[in-house]
Amino acid sequence: MFFLKELPSSEMIASVTADVPDVDPEHVQTVLERLRSASVLLRDIEAFLRTHALSQTQFLALMMIAREPERNSLSAVEISKRLDVSKPVLSKTIGSLMDKGLLAPAKEQPVDQRQKQLSLTEKGQSVFTNVLPGYFALLGGAAM
Repeated sequence: MFFLKELPSSEMIASVTADVPDVDPEHVQTVLERLRSASVLLRDIEAFLRTHALSQTQFLALMMIAREPERNSLSAVEISKRLDVSKPVLSKTIGSLMDKGLLAPAKEQPVDQRQKQLSLTEKGQSVFTNVLPGYFALLGGAAM
């Protein structure tokens, strides 16, 4: 997260970077503005997902499974390769999604049981389908 509510003025950035070679104060200003916009958007997304009793990580884990065009399940290892979270965070996320009845072991499991597949339940698919338009509306309205 980016926590500056008020960004430094372009004059301040120019004075601080005057002695720093190869630093363009206008570029620094642009990056700071983008960081601020991204942080506000992330907060808005998190607030929206909370209204649906989901964390961002939980929603993204559901998305990783739902977006597979030719499959309806993924293993935890496959989900972890698609998300930038630690294994303990992913384990907790999967556990909480299973506790909420949104995720369950897939009906068809591979021969190698170490790669147990997870799929969205009917409830999980319904929640995901209901949340997705609002999520995309937030992204679509984001000015970055």
